[in-house]
Amino acid sequence: MKMHKPTLIEGPLLKQLLSLTWPSIGGFLGIILFNITDTYFVSRMGTEPLAAMGFTFPVIMVIGSASSGISLGAGSVISRAMGQGNHHLMKRTATDGILLSIFLVGLVSITGLFTMDPLFRLMGASGESLRLVKDYMFIWYLGAMTIMMPPISDSSLRATGDMIRPLIVMLVIAVLNFILDPIFIFGYFAVPAMGIKGAAYATVLSRFIGMIATLSFLHFHAGLVEFSRPHMREIRESWGRILHVGIPAAMTQLLPPLTRGVLTSLAASSGGAAAVAALAAGSRIESFIQIFMMAFSIALVPMVGQNWGAGKMDRVHRIRQISLRLSLVYGLLVILLLQFLAAPLARIFSSEAQVVALIVLYLKITAFAAAALSYMTWINQSLNASGHPRSSARLNFFAYILVIIPLSFLGARIAGFTGIIAALALGQFIGAFWAHGEGIMIFKNISDDRNIENLPVNS
Repeated sequence: MKMHKPTLIEGPLLKQLLSLTWPSIGGFLGIILFNITDTYFVSRMGTEPLAAMGFTFPVIMVIGSASSGISLGAGSVISRAMGQGNHHLMKRTATDGILLSIFLVGLVSITGLFTMDPLFRLMGASGESLRLVKDYMFIWYLGAMTIMMPPISDSSLRATGDMIRPLIVMLVIAVLNFILDPIFIFGYFAVPAMGIKGAAYATVLSRFIGMIATLSFLHFHAGLVEFSRPHMREIRESWGRILHVGIPAAMTQLLPPLTRGVLTSLAASSGGAAAVAALAAGSRIESFIQIFMMAFSIALVPMVGQNWGAGKMDRVHRIRQISLRLSLVYGLLVILLLQFLAAPLARIFSSEAQVVALIVLYLKITAFAAAALSYMTWINQSLNASGHPRSSARLNFFAYILVIIPLSFLGARIAGFTGIIAALALGQFIGAFWAHGEGIMIFKNISDDRNIENLPVNS
């Protein structure tokens, strides 16, 4: 059995964090390329296929949140076990995470195939759009294994500090999808044109190759696949540890898109189509700007998890301090960047003066909350990594449900679109203050006898 020594429990913290962040930036760029590729080539087929793709996004987002939550749960347990030197638990968790994904895939696929028609009718799809949605999702559900399993394997690798191999897998998937999409959609090299079905086949095939690659890395490089037959009790306990973090993480990851849905509805009622278009375009520009924020949050899982598992609470506390300082630097850079680039970026997405003005307004207001949002995100990820999912869920529920959404209704009544965006920014500031309190309570004031949690020590 390959023995893993914790690699992140000593050494310069900032240097280690940044070295883990850069590969994740490449991974996020790969994800963006993947999504843009699908949307671009399907859009070349016309409005109906593009609308059909639009109907699939919310469903895929919900399933993706579940998969992401399970992945975070597995990564949290593995990184803490690595900090403890518990090699058996690392292998058991990685393997049982894969088994859990297989179980969930079966559940998702069967449920999805039998509910396609009523679900998408309920969402408003009808006629040709409904037929295209069902064509796409039938293939997607059958290939769900290739989409839900790799994130768990990737998260297991990242938990050990290996960020490069997940990056390689994501870039390979993105490039393969870029090559296969036009071949399968429009028909080249003796392959018949399959339309929107071709987009689904390209997704599943590229993801299948990525799945084989990431499982190979997990077994042959990391040695984290356990082939010995476990007791059912051991599997249940392993799934329980994963889901202890995974279920709250999956649920809280749905809160930002839910909040965006509410903001979109408020924008439509207060500013019409121009406000909705500005909100959508502003969000897309913001997603590019937030790549560093999201990549750094991925790096926090192995850093916090390994040090927490090893009982290095001084380093965990310093990671929180670094997160605070780095969020302030990042926020300042975003403000400066968007003061000069907001208008040029807005004109990429619209030629209408009213829409451009609203996009610029959105970007300049939310820029002032970039530091708050990043700090809240990083503390949230650190709480999950250290095995405190309820604190993370409480933070997200407070920020989005109890603060941002009510403030947005109030802002819409007072100042329309401007009030909505100001409420979003203010809510993120309030959420950051809550996150700061949670961070101090968990990471600074915890007593030494609680450094190591209830992870079994059978190695």
